[in-house]
Amino acid sequence: PLLPPKAASSFLLHTFGIMRLAAALSLSLLAGASGRKKWWENAEPDDTLGCGKCKVAVMRLLVPFPKGCAGSNGTVIKSTAADRAASAYCESLFPPKMKRQCVVYSFGVDNNLDFDKAMLARKDPAGVPIGCRVMSFDPFCCGAAHVLATNHQFAPVGLATYDGLMEAGTEQGNVSFPVFTLRTLMSSNEDPKLDALRLKVSSALEWKGLKNLINLGTIQEIRQLSLNLQFKDEDMWEEYRLILTSLRAAGFVPFYVAKQPQASYLQVQEGSFQLYSSYEVAYGNVNVR
Repeated sequence: PLLPPKAASSFLLHTFGIMRLAAALSLSLLAGASGRKKWWENAEPDDTLGCGKCKVAVMRLLVPFPKGCAGSNGTVIKSTAADRAASAYCESLFPPKMKRQCVVYSFGVDNNLDFDKAMLARKDPAGVPIGCRVMSFDPFCCGAAHVLATNHQFAPVGLATYDGLMEAGTEQGNVSFPVFTLRTLMSSNEDPKLDALRLKVSSALEWKGLKNLINLGTIQEIRQLSLNLQFKDEDMWEEYRLILTSLRAAGFVPFYVAKQPQASYLQVQEGSFQLYSSYEVAYGNVNVR
């Protein structure tokens, strides 16, 4: 049920505990394999490579490996949108039910809650519900802060490398909207770890956000990633390669990769592997114990 404006404001402040930003966040903003390695296992190409070879390196970094999800290739989540590929998650990377409830954060939902709902609907082999607690975030969809279902909350905020306000582009009407770092959100919700993090990584700012999670070490507090990856900027291929290489170095191995239905072929191929402009990728953190 949708909360009234006053309740929505209280809900957001209670959820995030960001009292020092309360005055700035007005209700108007809230509404508005063993043996010798194969070529695709080389995750650390030379930093001096040119753009063309950067694309090849990115393609190699997107080859899925079973080690990313022990015991399976992941559980596929059927897409309800014609322009979205199916996503996936790794069941073995969730904690046992008797230990604690799993926690999932999902950013940039863009009116598509397939992943979020699948996390809520998880069941054990016997069919017993073991759904996660899910937090969904998007400053440009879905209204004010409200409860979507039991264990599922929504808040109209964005993810950034700082806490405060961000100016939106012309597509969003040049408005300001509240943003927080992942560490701030986790801390205010008393979540020391995340069992899954869903992100849309498309714009330069969103790629910078992923890079920030890696550089600050926050990525090590996450057991698995579900990423909507988009390679839009021809000038960023070196950056794309560096970020994905750093992600691999941090222990994140892709176990599921699917190109998006509307993805463009980028004229890069090696063996049976081809590079496209956008993907759905699921990563497992092999450093998880």
